[in-house]
Amino acid sequence: MRPVWTIVCQQYRHNSLHFCLGLAVALVPAVAGLLLLGVAGWFITAAAAAGLSGAFLNIFAPSAMIRALAILRTAGRYGERVVTHDTTFRFLTGFRNRLFSAMAVRGGEGRRSALLLNRLTLDIAALDAIYLRLVVPVVVSLVVAGGLLIVWGVVSIALLAAGAAFLAAWGILAWLAFARSDEKTAMRSDAALDAMRLRAADLAAGRRDLAIYGGLEGAAEAVVEADRRLASAEDLEDRRAQRLGALATLTGQAFLAAMLVVCTFQAMAAFSPALAVGLILAAMGLAEIFAMTLPGLARFPRTALASRRLLALMATGTVNAPQPVKPPGTPRAEAPVLAVMDLSFRYPGAVRNVVERLSFEIRRGEVVALAGRSGCGKSTVAALVARLRTPTGGEIRLSGHDLRFLEDAVLRRKITVIAQRAFLFNDTVAGNLRIADEQASDQDLWHALDQAALADRISESPEGLNTILGEGGLGLSGGEQRRLALARAFLTRPDLFILDEMTEGLDAATAADVLDRFFAFRGAAGVLMIAHRKQDLERADRVVVLDGRNEAG
Repeated sequence: MRPVWTIVCQQYRHNSLHFCLGLAVALVPAVAGLLLLGVAGWFITAAAAAGLSGAFLNIFAPSAMIRALAILRTAGRYGERVVTHDTTFRFLTGFRNRLFSAMAVRGGEGRRSALLLNRLTLDIAALDAIYLRLVVPVVVSLVVAGGLLIVWGVVSIALLAAGAAFLAAWGILAWLAFARSDEKTAMRSDAALDAMRLRAADLAAGRRDLAIYGGLEGAAEAVVEADRRLASAEDLEDRRAQRLGALATLTGQAFLAAMLVVCTFQAMAAFSPALAVGLILAAMGLAEIFAMTLPGLARFPRTALASRRLLALMATGTVNAPQPVKPPGTPRAEAPVLAVMDLSFRYPGAVRNVVERLSFEIRRGEVVALAGRSGCGKSTVAALVARLRTPTGGEIRLSGHDLRFLEDAVLRRKITVIAQRAFLFNDTVAGNLRIADEQASDQDLWHALDQAALADRISESPEGLNTILGEGGLGLSGGEQRRLALARAFLTRPDLFILDEMTEGLDAATAADVLDRFFAFRGAAGVLMIAHRKQDLERADRVVVLDGRNEAG
């Protein structure tokens, strides 16, 4: 309950005016609908009685009231949809952005990217039920219930007793929907949905290898099995929702019968038959209003589960995030570009550190290579220096300043990473290059491409810089993708370059050309090179070897 209440409070603080306005507008169609039924019932009955008795009845006021209520109900329903959904979507947009920022601070913490994507999509989508299907229906039901109790009490004590019994029955039904909500079923449904999406994504990504090595059928069956588990969990939830719907219908019909009996007897003594018919017809609309609360209460476990996970992710990013500040002035000339002191790091759930008390320095213009066997922590050190991960011990200083307290924008200008895999997006060539410098002109882009020996290849396309690349750089070969990443780096002038297996997978001639072009460009910037190939290590001024204990050797 507490995570859901936290989300409600956050949405209220996000825009209290629209939050309250949505509740007020939601009351309009509910109240107008009840009044429309009551006034119409009273008017028809009163008109019939007047016609039979020959008495005078002013038909203009009630008919005008009926038309006004009908228009108000229609406009109110439309306005309620617009205002409440706009309020919800604006809040969720901001919440998603804050969550993404918190996740970016922690770098995923070992979670699969697909699971993090599920949190950003499925869990965020589940939060729309909090305001739309919980807060709004519950508040509307409580306000309507309070108003009806006053009206019933004024008209007749017997009517008040019947109405109070009905409201008590609805309260019990709502409590059953909430208290007996099956959290385990919601968790099973959620886990099955995650499994199905992950397995389907893995199947699509690895279908060629699976087809070649005979694992396609098993992978497809794993997706189908997850779908079966999802359908089974959803079937349980659907049956429970159907039972609640049946009980709600039974409660509404029982109340209508009770109102019919009470109003029939009261019409002979306490009030007129026209008022009795109006009260009975108004009672017919109550079941719909109170039934709106049941779907949200029935889905409460799923909503609470999503809220709990999202708040935990956001809290992790917020609590553990360093508070960045701008560098306090120009660094001392003697300060190294990079100083790593007693650096340690352990992955979540691991039994030992992957990096243990590592120390080294890189001076301006110096090239330092990290070498060692696979899995010794070279790429982890690169991620720590780039602040893509947070060390568990030790300190990293960039130009004399603690890396933790640099503004992200400042840090990204001072460090450029060229990795083994070129991270390219489904965008134009220019769009992929301007990630490094949004203000770069077309001439700057062509110059960078020429330095990376890719200008001729791009100029072959009729669209030139506006050539669309597919996801991951589809349309370019592996070597061309690497050169495009190099051209992007040529648009920056950092203090430190990090080369993480930059030439891995390239033939010797291409690798040598890529390195030659890089070192001709890099100027006086320091270079941290993660490498194991001899021709790469020969470019380094010093080689720091990580031994079996992950210490500098």
